[in-house]
Amino acid sequence: MTVLHDGEADLYQVKSKAPADDSVLATWERIQYSAARIVRLIPEGAFVNVEWASYASKFGQPDERNAHRWLVAGTLAKRGCHVVKTAPTTRAKYAADSGKADKADVLETMRARHPGLFIADDNVADSLALAAMAARYLGEPIDGLPTKPQTEVMRGLRWPKREGATR
Repeated sequence: MTVLHDGEADLYQVKSKAPADDSVLATWERIQYSAARIVRLIPEGAFVNVEWASYASKFGQPDERNAHRWLVAGTLAKRGCHVVKTAPTTRAKYAADSGKADKADVLETMRARHPGLFIADDNVADSLALAAMAARYLGEPIDGLPTKPQTEVMRGLRWPKREGATR
């Protein structure tokens, strides 16, 4: 997860391991605990760009990830946050100029674009790309001039209306 403030990026890893007890209750409690840890890091009213579901995904417990995603996004929305849903291919295109870029490509590109940050893994690279998109939308880019694919991505997302905007 990446939190931006004053033009700086704070990178966080919020990890969760599947319990040995895979009962419904144990799984739900783990999802709730992990979601609460994320929500605590995000200020009320913040602008949040979330990587949404990859509906073709068959691995890595997609049901649990979807439940987690909805719990986090819904809780943030109730706290007055502006939540934008971004597809994985859109995040990849913004990060590495190709919607078909794999995790390694995104990681390599994000490390090259942000040499002053320690980007531990592809998950952190993904979150930084999402935050960079949000920062650009808010008029405070953290990643220099946009590439043509980045401009296409920014035009294609469903951003919330800015205050005072007429369209």
